[in-house]
This record gives sequence, structure tokens and C-alpha cells, in this order.
Amino acid sequence: MYPRLPRLGLHITRCLQVRLESIGAEDIVDGNPRLILGLVWTIILRFQIQEIEIDVDEENESSEKKSAKDALLLWCQRKTSGYHGVHIHNFSDSWRSGLGFNALIHAHRPDLFRWHEVPTTDHVETLNHAFDVAHNNLGIPKLLDAEDVDTTRPDEKSVMTYVASYYHTFARMKNEQKSGRRIANIIGQLMDIDARKAQYSRLLSALLEWIRLKIDELSDRDLPNSLDGIQRLLLAFKQYRTVEKPPKYKERSEIEALFFDINTQHKSLVGEAWSPEGQLPQDLERAWQQLEQAEHAREIALRTELLRQQRLEQLNYKFNTKSVLRKGYLKEMIQVLSDPRYGSNLAQVDATVKKHEAISADILARKERFEDLSNMAAELVRERYHGAAAVQACSESVLSRWHALLALLERHRAALHALAALMALHRETDARLNTVRDMKAAFHSEEVGRHLSDVERLLQAHALQELQLGALDDAIRKLVRQVPA
Repeated sequence: MYPRLPRLGLHITRCLQVRLESIGAEDIVDGNPRLILGLVWTIILRFQIQEIEIDVDEENESSEKKSAKDALLLWCQRKTSGYHGVHIHNFSDSWRSGLGFNALIHAHRPDLFRWHEVPTTDHVETLNHAFDVAHNNLGIPKLLDAEDVDTTRPDEKSVMTYVASYYHTFARMKNEQKSGRRIANIIGQLMDIDARKAQYSRLLSALLEWIRLKIDELSDRDLPNSLDGIQRLLLAFKQYRTVEKPPKYKERSEIEALFFDINTQHKSLVGEAWSPEGQLPQDLERAWQQLEQAEHAREIALRTELLRQQRLEQLNYKFNTKSVLRKGYLKEMIQVLSDPRYGSNLAQVDATVKKHEAISADILARKERFEDLSNMAAELVRERYHGAAAVQACSESVLSRWHALLALLERHRAALHALAALMALHRETDARLNTVRDMKAAFHSEEVGRHLSDVERLLQAHALQELQLGALDDAIRKLVRQVPA
């Protein structure tokens, strides 16, 4: 049962494709030094040296490759090339001076010592310098003694094994450096992504804030109450659309492109999408749509108000034109009706009455025009026209004059009618006076008649005159009552 472990070890070694010749478990148990050392060397060669593979042409990875001993020798030659006094041709006497070991260390870790400070007068001292530095700073075990190397022909296998430990140590360091660089590269990319995320967040926040402020501005319906003010707002709105908004639209596209670029890079490094809450392209799209809606509503409001202000300006122009005409007409009619000359006789008074009737008909026919003027003023005031106060004052002034004209017209009519009645009374009085004169003349007649028939005729005539005189008396009394007090 004692050789079981050696047999198991040899079995595993064969399974790992290590060629074993002329050795069995009994040889190991018996402690055969020659065979055991051969086995150890075979294992070292298989796992330490045989795996070494070097490109003949460093610049071309597809070039011929060397492996194992040749590869290790080529690696040593390349790393020590250029170092004074170092000439590597084999794994034996080329290493006797110790400079080769020091050159390998310095080629990979020049920070550990200065090359010109390496002792060169004593091989053992030079070798120990390399072995100590390798052991203390690189963790490479001291597999050799300086005295064993400082011989005419150092053991090739021992030197090769020790040099292979250098190769594997530096290869591991190189891999670690590569991994470090890879990790540093990943970290750098993550930091770059973080910086770009911060940039994206900053740009997006600024654009969203601009959209918010612009929506508030476009939603303002406290519009100026004048045509000039609305026209200025329309000009500013056009400026916003043609000058201010296009760069923001371009900025939006750049922000979206930045997000997709960041997200692609984030997925490749982290393996999942980047979804910042409230800062997705969909959030920007939604805010932009709200901006478009506010912009459309603003345009409708401005154009509606523009049409209203244009209509009010046209109405105000019409009002001013009509008010000037109405004022001129009122002034003229008031002057006409203020003329006190009605006439000095009945014919002139009749003519004045007829003239008054014509003027009255003309004035009353214009009542609707003055009402239209008042309606225009009322509409301008109701629609909050910016000059409503002046319009209302003008309308009230015209309306006051209109009422004054109507009152003057009424007074003129009353005076004319009174004068006409007086003139008619005067005419009737003249007629009665003429009748009295005629009857008085008849009463002074001395004719008494020559015959009875003449007397009877005269008596009948006298009786008729008495009746006429009674009627005349009634008429005169009536005229007296009609005379103004």
C-alpha cells in the first residue's frame, strides 16, 4: 500500500501528457536520485518551459513562433539586448557573470536599481545582487547559489529553470499590467460616461428649463390693448420662431443623440440600459410637444387680438370721421336756428315758418346718424379700446350738442308758431277794422228814402246791419281774448 501515492502521482502526471520513461513508483519509493531528478526536470520542462512561446518577429504576431528552450533563449536575448557586457547565447556560461540576470530585472523593473550601480568586478557579488533583488522585490525564489553559477560551465537545466521563473514572473506582471490597464480603461470609460451623463443632465435640464419658461411666456394672455403693442408681440413671436427656437431644436437633437450614444456605451460596459428618471428622450419629447401646443395657442391668440385691434382702429377712424361731420353739422344748424330774424310782416313770417319746417325735417331725419355715432362709441368702450376715454368724451360732447340743437329747434318752432298766431290775429283784426269802417260809413248815410218802399228797404238793411254789428261785436270780443297779455 505504501507506493500508492507515488503511483497516483505518476498516473496524474501521465494524464497531463507528461512523458515518463524508465521510472516507476518503486523508484520513487526507493529514492533513486537520478530518476527522481529526471522526473522533476521533465515536470519543470513540461509546465515551466514548454509553455513558453515567442514570436520570431515581434512586430508580426502571425510570424513563425518559437517555443520552450528556444523561445526562452530568444526572450532573454531580446530583453538584454543593448546592455553593456551582456551576451546571451545559451543557458550556461552566458550567465556566469551575473549581468544577464541583472539585465533581465532592469529591463522589466528599472525602478529597482540603477544599471551603472550594479557591481561588475566580482561575479558572485553581481549574481547575489540579482538574486537578492529578484527575491526581495519580485518574489522569485533563490533556486541557485551564486557559487554554482560562477563556474566554467554552469548547469544548463538549473539556469534554465531559474530563468523560466523570471519569465513567468514578468509575464504575470505583464498580464497584471494588462488587466490593470484593462480595468483602468474600463474605469476611464465609466468615468467618461459619468462625465457625459453629467453633461447630458446639465444640457437637458437647461433645455427643459428654457421650455418651461418659454411655455409660461407663450401662455401669457395679458396682451397690450393696442394695435402697435400686438404688432410688436407678433414681431417678437416671429423672432422666437425664426431665430430663438431653431438653435434650441438643434440642441434637442444633439441631446437626444448624446443620450443614445451614452446608452450604447453604457450597455456595452454595464450590460443594461441607462434610464435616468425624468430625463429620458420621451420626457424631452413630451415637454417639446407642450411647447408646440403653447406656441400654436399663442399664435391664435395674437392673430385673433390683431384682428380685433384692427377692427377697433377702423371703427375708431370711422367714429372720428363721423364725429367731425356731426360736429360741423351741429355748429351750422345751431347758428341757423340762433338767427332771431323771423320777419316783420305776415309774408316774411310765413316764409320763416316754411324754412323752419324744412330745417326741422332735415334735423330729425339725422337722428339715426347720431344714434349710430353713440353706438360706435359704446362698442369702442365695451371692447376696451385703448382710446375709449377720448371716444366717450367726444361722444358725450356730440350728444350734448345734439340735445341742445333739439331743444333750440323746439324753442324756434314754439316762437315761430306764436308769431304766426299773432300775425294771424293781426290780420283778422285788420279785417274787423275794415268791417267797422264800412259799417260806420253806412250808418252816417243821410238817405231816408222817397217812397215807402225805399224806407222799408232801408229799414230792412238797417236791421241787417244791426245783426252784423252784433256778430262783429262778438268777433271783436273774441279777438280781444286772443291777444297775449
